[in-house]
Amino acid sequence: MGWNYAGTVTQCYSTGTVSGRNSVGGLVGTDSGTVQCFWDIKTSGQAKSAGGTGLTTAEMQRASTFFGWCGPVWTIAEGQGYPHLAWENVPGEAIAAGPTYGGGTGTAQDPYLIYTAEELNTVGGAVCDWDKHFKLMADINLSTLDGKKGRPAFNIIAPGRGYAFTGVFDGNGHTISHLTIEGLGLFGRLGSGAEVKDLGVVDVNITGGEPVGGLVGWNDGSVTSCYSTGAVSGFVGVGGLVGQNDGVVTQCYSTGTVSGPFKSEGVGGLVGQNDGVVTQCYSTGAVSGTWGVGGLVAINSGQVTQCYSTGAVSGGGSVGGLVGEDCCGGTVTQCFWDIETSGQAKSAGGTGLTTDQMQHADPFLAAGWPFGDGTRNGAADTWWINEGKDYPRLVWARTWLREAFFPSPPDGAIDVCQMCTSAQIRIQWPRQRRPVVASTAVDRHSM
Repeated sequence: MGWNYAGTVTQCYSTGTVSGRNSVGGLVGTDSGTVQCFWDIKTSGQAKSAGGTGLTTAEMQRASTFFGWCGPVWTIAEGQGYPHLAWENVPGEAIAAGPTYGGGTGTAQDPYLIYTAEELNTVGGAVCDWDKHFKLMADINLSTLDGKKGRPAFNIIAPGRGYAFTGVFDGNGHTISHLTIEGLGLFGRLGSGAEVKDLGVVDVNITGGEPVGGLVGWNDGSVTSCYSTGAVSGFVGVGGLVGQNDGVVTQCYSTGTVSGPFKSEGVGGLVGQNDGVVTQCYSTGAVSGTWGVGGLVAINSGQVTQCYSTGAVSGGGSVGGLVGEDCCGGTVTQCFWDIETSGQAKSAGGTGLTTDQMQHADPFLAAGWPFGDGTRNGAADTWWINEGKDYPRLVWARTWLREAFFPSPPDGAIDVCQMCTSAQIRIQWPRQRRPVVASTAVDRHSM
């Protein structure tokens, strides 16, 4: 195929000789959406293509290469030839075996289990499984799937314009580290009804394209209790966690650097372009771009609630400490940014505070943020803070510190659990004042 413009090519392959001067590829010359396709790098004489995966002749004649191809469409004579369409009636066996995971059947009650980098990489090549349930069972390092120095590249999950992941991916509190890819994110696109939760992507290195995010390129589903670290860069709709958000992002954060080259548009610490909902999130990494640059969200036409940002922000136009540009009636409520660390006194939404103010609970409590230790009010307990030393943090991601406190309610003197050890610290919480340590010998079961 010469030019695939904004289309989708899937479950195809080529083996013929290819030659030309410009935009020459073993499978596709110019492409913006090819997935699950292959070409023979030896017989084609081409080591590169604008889409698809180049394989050796031996790999192209192996049934396991095509296990992600859906339905009884293809047959193959293992080791003797390439796949054929079933209606051709060429001698061979049907390619019927499915991809191999660490267990499970892909249902909500029995999700596919992912233990290794190879199993995770299989997900990206199995279009038929993009509506299934997955559960991560271990921390996974993707450094051997960076596509460099002869190493295989990682298969982005649902990278094509015509395909989206619509299943559930439960990170189970684990991390995926050293994701190195060009464009999009670990997930190219989450469709309506898709869910990614309890997952950390650590030390990502994602460059180029649009939209681009440390976890998700384009989100139409929900992303909950997730975080990203590392470096993300791209041209349009670039975010530390999500590039383009048309869905819901809840209780997430990003600490990595986010950047856009000259003429970039929509670069944000957490989300690039927000047309959906972002709530109870924060970002701390440095953000830079050309136009539409924000510490948390670059361009907002959706809803942003109970969020904050602290990273340095720089750009050419429509630059804001929290939000770079408000578009089409977007709303920003109960949100803050650090005017000192960001270097920005203005934002297209939110309230700017000093570092000292940002590291005390008063302004957040006044805005109605729910502080708690996760035991008093369950899921309603969202934030905790190391008073005077750090910014608010999400309860689900907390590191227990003796100085942390959880006022409930904030308008009376109460005893507050500090850490679940043999002793607790008693905090007196006067109305409209900061907490004062009153005693350090309180039985943790006396509350």
